[in-house]
Amino acid sequence: MAITLRKLCAGCAILVVSYVALCLLFLPFLKLATVPGVWKVPGAGNDVLADFSSSISSQSCHPTSASGLCSVTGDKFFFGLATAPAHVEDSLNDTWLEFARGHDGIFPVRAWQNIPIPEERLRFWTEPEVELNLAKEAGVSVFRLGIDWGRIVTEEPIHGMDQVVDMKAVERYKEILQMVRNHGMRVMLTLFHHSIPKWAAVYGGWTQKKTIGYFRDFTRIAQLHFGEYVDYWITFNEPHIFVMLTYCTETWPPGGQPSVKDSIMCFAPFGTYGQAMAAISDAHKAAYNVLHGGDATAVVGVAHHVGVIKPYGLLDVPVVLFSRWLTEFQWIDDIQDHLDFCGINYYGQEILSTAGLMLVPDEEYSEAGRGVYPDGLYEVLVTFHNRYKKRRPNLRYIITENGIADARDIVRRPYLVEHLLALHAAIQEGVPVDGYVHWTVTDNWEWADGYCPKFGLVYADRTDNLSRHARPSYSLYQKVVKTGLVHVLQREDAWNTLQAEVKQGGIRPFCRDTDSHGRMWAESRDVPTTRKLASKDWRFGMYRNQGLITMITSCKTNHELKKVA
Repeated sequence: MAITLRKLCAGCAILVVSYVALCLLFLPFLKLATVPGVWKVPGAGNDVLADFSSSISSQSCHPTSASGLCSVTGDKFFFGLATAPAHVEDSLNDTWLEFARGHDGIFPVRAWQNIPIPEERLRFWTEPEVELNLAKEAGVSVFRLGIDWGRIVTEEPIHGMDQVVDMKAVERYKEILQMVRNHGMRVMLTLFHHSIPKWAAVYGGWTQKKTIGYFRDFTRIAQLHFGEYVDYWITFNEPHIFVMLTYCTETWPPGGQPSVKDSIMCFAPFGTYGQAMAAISDAHKAAYNVLHGGDATAVVGVAHHVGVIKPYGLLDVPVVLFSRWLTEFQWIDDIQDHLDFCGINYYGQEILSTAGLMLVPDEEYSEAGRGVYPDGLYEVLVTFHNRYKKRRPNLRYIITENGIADARDIVRRPYLVEHLLALHAAIQEGVPVDGYVHWTVTDNWEWADGYCPKFGLVYADRTDNLSRHARPSYSLYQKVVKTGLVHVLQREDAWNTLQAEVKQGGIRPFCRDTDSHGRMWAESRDVPTTRKLASKDWRFGMYRNQGLITMITSCKTNHELKKVA
């Protein structure tokens, strides 16, 4: 018995040592693009830190697949604002509304049951001019919105799409798109933004191949009725996020309680994740061909979510590498020959401990639990450009989402400035970026987190008929948009205001639950808790990694940013 126990312990020790050795072997693969060797900051006054006002060169315009010429969408860097149907449209009986209403006393969507008029969202269907007026006043030239597939196609189109199209909904969308145009903004239209039609959810949605054909036909309907209004098409928004949370963890509609085994098997070589992503890739390619078939000059892309994923400890390295492999390039590799641009949705860093996001005490986070890391936007853009720059024509980029949940609006202002500086640095390094679209105009329904995270430049008072109140960050973005410039004084004012709060021990709302080890899983909160503002200097070029991550990125030592006064 004793011999058997010793053998068992020896075997366990060998496994542990082997795993640690494997983690050490994988360390070099965690390296990302580094920030510029020297980033010069002007001395004082109103010196400009970033200038987005100049025209993009002719080589920087979107080449169309047919002609190779620049598209009609303009040759200047643009600023925009973004939203989506499930976030803002009222009178929308979609899967999300059904999910939020719960069943058998279970309510999967947090901060919804205890919120006034949650089902009205932001009334964008009946009162779109409210949001559009705010966007116009901000000065943006591009407005990103979506059309809800289930609102337009009301039943499964077993006998053909045309027979089940709600033409009243089509006409209303036309009116809204025309309003965007009348407000002097170009249209960026998303076809699928995390909302599957109820009839498709019944049979399994993207796990069934027939959905590919249905989406192709839906795209044909969209091109036929809305093509004249659209400047940029986005077929899919962050599909790997949708697939993971819908089919693997089942924390999105229709919901469920999968076992740990089922969740793991979802990512197996022939699991549900791969099947659904393959179907979405095929659907995008089909939609791309439809849109270009109807308009040779169409500009078609996707919005791809990318975060900088890091390990909390040495033993977390394999799960980080797996997560990166799953989410960074795999989908874009598959569809790159059917892209006129790649949209990047960037919110921050994800520090993993086992499979959970770690809430590291000295890091700054958004209310939604996303780590604040402006350097990461530069790293992502340069890394993607280096991977795809040999493609012909060159793959171009648009920041299709970037923002932070911050009800107090104390972190958002420096967050905005620092990410624009990171974006500008990437452009200076040769990354072809055509525009920046901020998420979002007004606080809205944030998926399973409900109304807890506040992403808006504008606050909506849900107890006062959704009256809007612009935050200071709205004014800051407005000034940047209208001048195309980021000034030293804007950076100093935003950062110093935050630091004054930090020194006073300032706190802010926080919407995520954590376990006893500080890991954030899928749970959000009906009522936010509070969290102290971090004292860490996370500004672009000033961020310093700690512990294991410092060792991993030690190759940066000779390339650290130097602040030149």
